[in-house]
Amino acid sequence: MIYPRTRHEPPTVGAHYDVLDAYYREIWGEHVHHGLWETGDETPAEATRALIDLVADRAAIAAGARVCDVGCGYGGTARVLHGSRGADVTGLTVSRVQFAYAFERAGEGLNFLCRDWLANELPASSFDAVIAIESLSHMADKARAFRECARVARPGGRVVVCDWLAGETPSRVQRQTLLEPICREGRLPSLATAREYKALAQEAGLRVERFEDLSGRVGRTWLICLRRLGRRLAVDPEARRFLLGPRNPDRAFALSMVRIPLAYRTGAMRLGVLTMSRH
Repeated sequence: MIYPRTRHEPPTVGAHYDVLDAYYREIWGEHVHHGLWETGDETPAEATRALIDLVADRAAIAAGARVCDVGCGYGGTARVLHGSRGADVTGLTVSRVQFAYAFERAGEGLNFLCRDWLANELPASSFDAVIAIESLSHMADKARAFRECARVARPGGRVVVCDWLAGETPSRVQRQTLLEPICREGRLPSLATAREYKALAQEAGLRVERFEDLSGRVGRTWLICLRRLGRRLAVDPEARRFLLGPRNPDRAFALSMVRIPLAYRTGAMRLGVLTMSRH
């Protein structure tokens, strides 16, 4: 695994999203994850929805399904799954601001918790599907994260993890100039490889069914984010002072918007979807 020099715990991760809340929602919207472009003509909203639909299809989410959304962010994915597929969704986030946003918009069939996944206290075997979209990379103990996914899924239930991954054999330069800084700036305790995720899944008692590398279809996300950020910085002096000034401990994250597309293009980093089921 790739480790940054600074260790990140749930309070640090939650604070990162709390501090940058307004900018995350402006730059990414309420879905804080990549979009998936199949033709290149999709709008950002369509591409974002395409990634949700791919995960939902792999998790076989249908009407009445009990779904756990690990790292639910603002609850956008949960609302889509409930509205379009009729699923009952429980979402967890470590960000108090994200939780408040999601909770205010919750209705019947939606339940949100401000809680660390590694101490989730959810009943065992209680979900038909467990999904985690770009969230396990924020967790220090990834083995435990997979064990919790397996524990709360019912026998035969589906577990689908879409996450940021390190390439299998990054060079020393890639590690030092791309992956380690991305971990520090994005509050990622580590970046695992696809091979490591598969091994952790099997050790947790999950059957690995397929792995898909989406890297070539998600990179446009960062070009859009950079344009949006650039427009905001150009017209808003307060945003420049906050995002780039010394009083913001997360100011370096803006650099990741440049590093991440380069990491994808060089193969140093991947975005992958791992589809599993519980024995």
